[in-house]
Amino acid sequence: MGTISEIATKEDLVSHLVSLRAAAVYDIFAQVCLQKFAKQCLEGTTDVHSLVTELPEGQLSFGSFIEQLDNLSAHAAEETKHNANRATTRNFLKETFRIAQAYCESSSQNTLLTSQSWYQFARIVVNCLSHSFRLECRPYDLTKLPVTYDRVTLDSSMNGQSVSMDIRVLLQLSDDILAFARFELER
Repeated sequence: MGTISEIATKEDLVSHLVSLRAAAVYDIFAQVCLQKFAKQCLEGTTDVHSLVTELPEGQLSFGSFIEQLDNLSAHAAEETKHNANRATTRNFLKETFRIAQAYCESSSQNTLLTSQSWYQFARIVVNCLSHSFRLECRPYDLTKLPVTYDRVTLDSSMNGQSVSMDIRVLLQLSDDILAFARFELER
């Protein structure tokens, strides 16, 4: 499943959302494992070249990857890590919300979606993630603020500011979207 046209039933939607969540958890798990591997390399308990993968560009070892990062400035290396986390966050939550939204529109259940307690928060966060990671409110958005989800509040004083959230909050939000799809959608 990859396109909205392939999501024709509630079961297709739930399956797709479960798969998206698993992919996000996989990415988080892979990042944590990579950090542990890097620590073991620094401690000398494993060899930096023992982790190898095949990419379209050819074989890449962790050692080669680190050498490429070492050629970056400290700022560029930190920005690379930051952008990788942003990409995971952006793609995961954005697709989870947009797929559910598209399905609700196509199945005439949009009113049910928009009545969810988390809907405005998710909509505004997804718009933020989709653009600049800044809370850039349109006049309509400002009429919906403040919105709170899981003790995180977005309000009009944050307009124009960079927004970041703990991955736990984003996973919980995706879980709420999945629960909505499983238990509240009619078809």
